[in-house]
Amino acid sequence: MDYSQAPDLKDFSDQVFSTLHAWFDGVNSLLESPNYEPVPAFSVTFDAEYDGVAYASGNRIVGSVNYYRTHQDDVGSMIHEMTHVIQKYNNCAGWLTEGIADWVRYYNFEPNRKPGKPGPDNHWTDGYGVSAYFLQWIQKLDEDRNMIYWANKDCREGTYNDDLWPRLTGSTLEQLWAAMQADGPI
Repeated sequence: MDYSQAPDLKDFSDQVFSTLHAWFDGVNSLLESPNYEPVPAFSVTFDAEYDGVAYASGNRIVGSVNYYRTHQDDVGSMIHEMTHVIQKYNNCAGWLTEGIADWVRYYNFEPNRKPGKPGPDNHWTDGYGVSAYFLQWIQKLDEDRNMIYWANKDCREGTYNDDLWPRLTGSTLEQLWAAMQADGPI
């Protein structure tokens, strides 16, 4: 944890550290796959020059000093970024990468902050909460099959393509999205 650019974030940094430490093994378990070796360590740096919220690159998470000074209730964004570190994907659609990270965040870490049902102007490729909701809806179709496991596995192994969904569910992404839109909220 490096908060040297913002010593006033020490308490928040400590909270992030303890939360990520407590959730690391659990997120690894959620995203396990054959031959996956968990990262041995990663760093978190609070950067005064970065204007976004946070991002992950390799085994490094960077958080915005300006954002976290006013959003210290958003530890979930760090869970999202830690998920990216754990994902270690070789080939994955961007919507799916972000959707799985937000699925971990909202359906596991922060279940009281789940995203609402996507509206007609949304698309599964929007990523983040929209895609997380869609993935959870697909997951609920057959929880024994664990759709997240198969999508994560294919992304990590570099074999992901959209044919995964008809193989697992018998429906294309377009058909699944239409069915989700017609269904009530989960």
